[in-house]
Amino acid sequence: MKKSYIELLRVIAIILVVFNHTRSLGYSLYTNTNSQITYWISLAASLFCKVAVPVFFMISGGVLLGKKESITQLYQKRVLRIILVILIFTFLQYLRIVRVHPDEGFSILKWLDYCMNGNIIEPYWYLKVYLAMLICLPFLRFLAAEMEDTHYIYLLSIKFIFMILSLVSIYTGKMPNLSVPFLDDVLFYPLIGYYLVNKFDQGKLVVKLNRRICSIALAFLLILITFLAGTYYKTNDQYIDGFHTVSAWLMAILLFISVKRTHIPSAFWVKVIGVLGSCTFGVYLIEDVVRNQFVFLVPMLSNYIGDFSACLVFVLVSVFVSMLAIYIVKKIPYINKLI
Repeated sequence: MKKSYIELLRVIAIILVVFNHTRSLGYSLYTNTNSQITYWISLAASLFCKVAVPVFFMISGGVLLGKKESITQLYQKRVLRIILVILIFTFLQYLRIVRVHPDEGFSILKWLDYCMNGNIIEPYWYLKVYLAMLICLPFLRFLAAEMEDTHYIYLLSIKFIFMILSLVSIYTGKMPNLSVPFLDDVLFYPLIGYYLVNKFDQGKLVVKLNRRICSIALAFLLILITFLAGTYYKTNDQYIDGFHTVSAWLMAILLFISVKRTHIPSAFWVKVIGVLGSCTFGVYLIEDVVRNQFVFLVPMLSNYIGDFSACLVFVLVSVFVSMLAIYIVKKIPYINKLI
């Protein structure tokens, strides 16, 4: 049975993913605006949208790590599906490129090269990483089943220490030559997601955190990292990626708990959220194409509601149209199991 808060998290995350892909229209708007209000708001949004991928990985961990299936079943049901998605949607994107640049011609080898060695469009990097996570599932499931609260606290403590070290590195340029594999996305986020979905409410790890406390902590952390990033950029006159990734994991966890603690008021909204959540993977696959059809909204609306607000409308329209398209396409047999 689907959990409503999981579906709501999917919807929030896909909106943030689309915003992350708006580039200078929204994601990096703070780098070329003369308005101080727009600068700080767009910078905060740019930092916050980085929680999207961690949230998706945590959802996958929460949903998949507790399932019992053989390695054969894993490959037949999950790995094969993602491989087919990579092949089919890379092929469709390749046809799009050939249509725009017919002089390059069509090549099966070129398509296969995109499938195996590169990403035909930038957002498809996630498919390869997600495939890697699926391949690691048997090991992750074993770890999740054996780990106790102490192990999760230890893992989060290591992550927190590295967050502090990363902040120090941004300001000093010095970082210990130390790598902890368990902090990699395909290991850390699925394990934490499994804990938050399946053990958090019964465990000893901050079980009394309610939605208000987590929301306030999330807002405080976002304001703090926005202030640090903004003042650094203004002082040093340069933009670096470090601030966008350093605290994304913690904001993602706080967002996850906040949404989990949120009560959905009626059966109607539970159903709506469930439908929207089921479309998010498909939206991720097609939003690049759909989004490009609505770019005109930003310059058209900017003079009336401002650059950042125009970008938000652009994002929401792109997500809505993508979801509508996927909702219709999912009515087709077999396709609904693919996306």
